[in-house]
Amino acid sequence: MRSERLYFGNGFLAFIFFFFYSCLQKDNPDIVLEDFEDGSYLNKWEIQGTAFNAPINIDSIPEKIFNVHGKYFAYSAFIDSGSFRGVGKLISNRFTINRKFLSFLIAGHQHETRSSVNLIIDNTIVRTATGKDDLLLREVVWDIDKYQGKEAYLEIVDALAPDSENGFDNRVLVDHLVLSDKKVDRITVFEDFESGTFNNWQVIGEAFSEPNSRTKVYYPLSANGYKGNYYAFSFGEKQDARQGKLVSSPFKIEYDKIQFLIGGGSHEGETCVNLLIDGRVARSATGDDDGNLRLKEWDVSNFKGEMATIEIVDHHSGSWGHIMVDEIVFFNKPWWQEVAILAGVIFVIILISSVLIFFQIRNRPKKEISDTDRIKLEELKDQIIVDQAFLNHKYNSKMCSESVGIDADRIEQLFLAGEGKSFLEFINELRVEEFKKELNDPKNKAYTMIYIANQCGFSSKTSFYRIFKEVTKITPTDYKKQL
Repeated sequence: MRSERLYFGNGFLAFIFFFFYSCLQKDNPDIVLEDFEDGSYLNKWEIQGTAFNAPINIDSIPEKIFNVHGKYFAYSAFIDSGSFRGVGKLISNRFTINRKFLSFLIAGHQHETRSSVNLIIDNTIVRTATGKDDLLLREVVWDIDKYQGKEAYLEIVDALAPDSENGFDNRVLVDHLVLSDKKVDRITVFEDFESGTFNNWQVIGEAFSEPNSRTKVYYPLSANGYKGNYYAFSFGEKQDARQGKLVSSPFKIEYDKIQFLIGGGSHEGETCVNLLIDGRVARSATGDDDGNLRLKEWDVSNFKGEMATIEIVDHHSGSWGHIMVDEIVFFNKPWWQEVAILAGVIFVIILISSVLIFFQIRNRPKKEISDTDRIKLEELKDQIIVDQAFLNHKYNSKMCSESVGIDADRIEQLFLAGEGKSFLEFINELRVEEFKKELNDPKNKAYTMIYIANQCGFSSKTSFYRIFKEVTKITPTDYKKQL
């Protein structure tokens, strides 16, 4: 019985140890599939069509490209003649998926089939991403864990005709493709307005014309706290009079939280940022009736997997009838928060289980014991009392076994079956009774309780007080007062 309990306990502790050990294990190092920093596609990419010639150096073009990693990136625009080169694609060498995530930066025209990055496995496109009609390279992270061990390749596609659509020239920009085991806890910028346009938004009404900057502020209002150069602002030449809103393109919620900077009016439903799911407002925030952009945060973990849009609303023409917004980002909770929460849950489970096991053992009925074993148990108890071996604080079932010739495990079984308690519990009860007897003896009046307890087999003050209270339900001090 005792060995079974020890086996269970050791096994459970081993499980907890290996669980936390696995949580704290370092991930495998990242694999950079491509960062284009050698300025060439040679031996790494197959070039099809005329859209791609060589990686572009950010310093060699007049256009302002945002968030390039390093100096070079893949770019389907052909700049030297002032026109676009045409259509085409880059096809990577084959590689084996041996990490959980694939991340990269992408910008350019928004078209999921003709201006995109595709991951292809078994001749099937399993993941795709596109730009947002601007030149801001945004990070995309794909969870590819279920494809581990599969052979794959990437396509960078520009298959749109070289004429302009929706006011933005057709092109695709890609940089820094990385395989990683790190959990997706990085921040993804959804919108920071640094393109200087609202190309990613549907503009409704007259309140919003173009992103504002420090040089375009209409006095007497001044904005504070925005990031970069541009931000969305509905305060214009006619100040608070005009109304309207910005509506984002639909997106799938894949992160735990949405964070943004907001200032302006505090009119709920009228000067606000809203998260819409199925056309309903799921989250909303307003300014604080001043020109300071403050950080606000939504927990959207319950909406993961759902399609949503964000709208920036100005439907108020009175005092503080405008809205300011900047730096809308998506991010996940840090990994350690999840581990901490899980550890807390495990601790509660262990605590509850321990309490239940304690009361189950304490209240369990005595097992049936044979007449032969009952006689043997009584003889064993009598011998322990006569020998007073329990006065030795090191006394245990093994020492008892050596003196009576019965196996230690057998002694434990006899006490559990016949007394409903362990051998040590029986010994501690004898020590308590011996202490009570000695404390009542007038010849011991000059001694302290701790001295008497030591003479009765208790090894320390702490264990003495704990055991005495477990057996008698009162403290030694309270017992002495009753004498």
